[in-house]
Amino acid sequence: MKNKIKFLGYALVVAIVLLQLYPSDKPMVSAENPDDLLLTNKVPENIASILKSACYDCHSNESKFPWYSNIAPIKWLVYDDIKEAREELNFSEWNTINRSDKGELLDDLSTVISEGEMPLEKYVLLHPEAKLSEEDREALVNWADEMLDSLYD
Repeated sequence: MKNKIKFLGYALVVAIVLLQLYPSDKPMVSAENPDDLLLTNKVPENIASILKSACYDCHSNESKFPWYSNIAPIKWLVYDDIKEAREELNFSEWNTINRSDKGELLDDLSTVISEGEMPLEKYVLLHPEAKLSEEDREALVNWADEMLDSLYD
């Protein structure tokens, strides 16, 4: 019995090492993007700060990858979450989005923030600085609503 446990332990270590060799596409990272929402729009400083701390890691091309995001199978989850988040909304490409799509995105942003769906709980567990207070949520929702109104002025 002891030999079986020892063999399973070695097999597990070998499997984990082999998983590291499996290729995965790391999402692009770029801190310089002329289409970025914060660079080209008048976003209040408090809103910019909230967006940077709670949203930009997944919803922009400025993702920061902690050490554990380079270890399979965790990296697959992180990379997939970021790719999916950017498909939904990428603040780094804000100025390339047409007006009606921006309107939908702002409306969705207002909804998911006010209902507490974002940021995701699993993200906040590892990034406590991303946790939004009720005041932060209210400020983001008000800002999104104001941005939405200004689209159609």
